[in-house]
Order: sequence, then C-alpha cells, then structure tokens
Amino acid sequence: MKTVRIKIDPTIPASLASGRIDPARVDATTEAELAKQAATDEANAIQDAARFARRRCKRVTRQADSAR
Repeated sequence: MKTVRIKIDPTIPASLASGRIDPARVDATTEAELAKQAATDEANAIQDAARFARRRCKRVTRQADSAR
C-alpha cells in the first residue's frame, strides 16, 4: 500500500480527512452483528496464537536437536 501524505490545519475542519467508512452502514450495524464480529475476531486471534506457538515450538525443537 502506498503512503499518502496530507497536510492538516486544525483551524480548518475541511482539511481533516473524512475517513473511508460508510456512515449509514455503520449506524445500521446491530449489537448482535457487533457481537458476532467480536467473536469471530477473538476466534481468529486464538488461531493465530496457536499457529505461532506451533511454529515456535518446531523451531526450538529443531535448534535443540541440532545442538546435540
């Protein structure tokens, strides 16, 4: 992703970035949908942590075997 540089003047509100969201869609999101998204995010985080731990364990085991 390329870097985009902008100049912001705090005294001019129009110079502030408007953002890249759809306000209507954000306002229409229900609490149930937010809870579902949070649960999905948590499950993904757990999977990522498990993948990292497995890779780390394999690396440590290989290093220990090569040291013998």
